Amino acid sequence: MATQWLLGLEDRKILRAAAGLGGGIGHEGDTCGALTGGILSLGLYHRDHACDCLCSHCMEYYHRFKRRFGSSKCRDITGVSFKAGYDIRRFFLKGMKCLTVVYTSIESVFDIVQKGAIRLPSEGRYQRRPPFHRQFPCADVVLKRMESRLNVDLSSIKEISRGFSGGIALQGDICGALMGAVLALGVLYGRDLRERHHSQLFRAGLVAMKEGSRVFHQEDLHPSFRASLRVGKLYERFVSEFGSADCLHILGKVSPSTQRDFCENVAQRTAQLAMEFTDVQPMAYAGEG
Repeated sequence: MATQWLLGLEDRKILRAAAGLGGGIGHEGDTCGALTGGILSLGLYHRDHACDCLCSHCMEYYHRFKRRFGSSKCRDITGVSFKAGYDIRRFFLKGMKCLTVVYTSIESVFDIVQKGAIRLPSEGRYQRRPPFHRQFPCADVVLKRMESRLNVDLSSIKEISRGFSGGIALQGDICGALMGAVLALGVLYGRDLRERHHSQLFRAGLVAMKEGSRVFHQEDLHPSFRASLRVGKLYERFVSEFGSADCLHILGKVSPSTQRDFCENVAQRTAQLAMEFTDVQPMAYAGEG
């Protein structure tokens, strides 16, 4: 669903980057793809603007989304665990809720952009959540690391990923380092969903009704599955290593004075983990033996 936000763009690399966002990050039920897709859209709109303007709009959008749907998490909104056996059947039987979430969120993004109200994070009605005292470009660090090691151009993705700092505009949600890696895997393994045929979607739905969560392991069944399968594996490794995918929980026991160094280490480690799920042989990195 998240890729539908970017249909009007000429840069297909951005469309591919969003391929792993569906189902709450690789079908893991985490942050809703409509929410993360909206953050990417605001990042695209503000890519030539000051970071404070972007942060303000992303913060506004994030809280509007949570007020409207009661949560930022896919599993809470849909009531479905995509990877729990045959629970995916409930997703199809419950109808078109995801479409409602997507279109409502699109309207919210346009409303925020058209009103153009800029409230700095320190002055607006939405405050930075503790322990966030400063921004760290976690997604950017991951993307730069993967770009240099894999010799792939991720410049357009780095430009639009700033809204994920601090767990989406300093709100402590999905870790920005993880999101940077998710976007990179999308560039490498995603496809522009405009190229899909309706028969593919219908067939994927039929297989899902029959095989449940095993459907996601059939990479050729749906254009997003090659990316989402790798993203799901990365998500599991990330949570296993850091105890959570949420920025607020990861930084919960880190003192403000050591935050930046800690986030740098998380970002570097996340890039390393993501590269383990690629078929590309990393280039030698300066300083490594």
